[in-house]
Amino acid sequence: MRVLDRLRFSGGFQRQRRIIMKLHLVCGARIAHLSCLGFLLLGFCQMIQAGPTSTSPDYSVAVFANAPNGLTGPDSITSFQGTIWVGYQNKTQPTGGGGDSDIVQFSPSGKVLKTFKVKGRNDGLKFNPFDGKIYALQNEDGNPYLTLIDPVTGTMTTYNYSTPPAHGGGYDDIVFLNGQIFISASNPILQPPTKGAPNGQNIYPSIIAATLVGNQINTTAVLMGNATLTNITNGASEIAQQSDPDSLKVDPSGNLVLDSQQDGDLIFLNGPGFPNQVGYRLHLSSSSTTQVTVDDTVFPTQASGTIYVADTTADIVYAVTSKIFPPNSAFTAATDSNNYVGRIDLQTGKITPIITGMQGPHGALFVSSLPEVRLEQAASSGGSSGGLSGVFRVSRTGDVSQALQVFLNITDSSKADPSSSNTQQTVTIPVGASSTTASVTLDSKSDFKEDGSKQSVVVSIQPDPSYNVQPNILNTAVQAVSLPLPK
Repeated sequence: MRVLDRLRFSGGFQRQRRIIMKLHLVCGARIAHLSCLGFLLLGFCQMIQAGPTSTSPDYSVAVFANAPNGLTGPDSITSFQGTIWVGYQNKTQPTGGGGDSDIVQFSPSGKVLKTFKVKGRNDGLKFNPFDGKIYALQNEDGNPYLTLIDPVTGTMTTYNYSTPPAHGGGYDDIVFLNGQIFISASNPILQPPTKGAPNGQNIYPSIIAATLVGNQINTTAVLMGNATLTNITNGASEIAQQSDPDSLKVDPSGNLVLDSQQDGDLIFLNGPGFPNQVGYRLHLSSSSTTQVTVDDTVFPTQASGTIYVADTTADIVYAVTSKIFPPNSAFTAATDSNNYVGRIDLQTGKITPIITGMQGPHGALFVSSLPEVRLEQAASSGGSSGGLSGVFRVSRTGDVSQALQVFLNITDSSKADPSSSNTQQTVTIPVGASSTTASVTLDSKSDFKEDGSKQSVVVSIQPDPSYNVQPNILNTAVQAVSLPLPK
């Protein structure tokens, strides 16, 4: 509804008219009248300036948190035990310098709980369920380093890269999958633009695997910028530009998802770090003639939840809520000729805006209404006097004020024996903890002897009304062993 229509509808139009007439009498002179009138209308327009709005009744948007005093430029977002963590860049430089960034921990209602300062520009912020730390990447365009924050004690530890980035830039975002650390390699040195690669071709690593050794970070290339990918839309093999590797996420199928920001591409990497990894490309488009630029993409893991979006330009973090997020869907913070949050068609790449009117959307995070529980193998399988066992980590999101029982299904079979046996085991995440580890019996010693030396064991979470199972984790403990069992 237009401003004048709102005023007429509310009866405010006549009141504003009387106020303006009074100002005319008070100001007297024509110049003074125009000055007063302009001042009034400017203030009035600022007062009623609309914020983001929803394009559908299925989604609602509200302010989660304004920037704390003195902080600007919210960007990356993560969560820990129900609290929301936001990195404020404070006009720092992407190659370092210009002051400090602030990492702010908010309560679920948007109240500031703690603030941590990191030198340089924070771009990339994630909670690691394997070690319980917050990982904060600094300086995405050059001179990068990493800060680990213990969210319980507040201890901060700095890590430096053991070698300069092979791609010449910095590191932008980070994810954790099955105990491995993956980082996007941003601001690469590019080949000269061509007709097929107008932004320039990246020939260096776009995703790396990282290992922390002492206070250093060792890196290994996982995906090259000129790797051959399969186009999701038409099935063709092609090489994407990957000129601007940016945010990283894990989708419900366990793929790494890289935003190639300026190219308007999503790169899906199946089996990252394994010899048989496969990459896919989805090019994004909208109704605008301007190329879509994507900053962060989320994959809702249940129908009811909230997408937190950092509007960097407005210095506001918004909460986009819904009770009917579609299954197997994706949402992105994007710009073309507008700034919006949009739903992605994962078959065609077409984006449909659901929230419009933002100023500069960047980081995004999905948080489900129910606690989400995930299962990951924490250690290799080993033998004992009782049989074959493995150590698994069970973690949860959300409220930790009560203990949570999680039920595991263990299904084992052998190559020689097609029949399978099923057992169950209960693991309890204690009060105040977001995760726990448990030794899971994969096969008994007698069954092991009977079935042979190669066991295939699948450990999965049994759904329960008390929690939502994260669908992207299915752990298979497969290990070739022989008698006697290894210790």
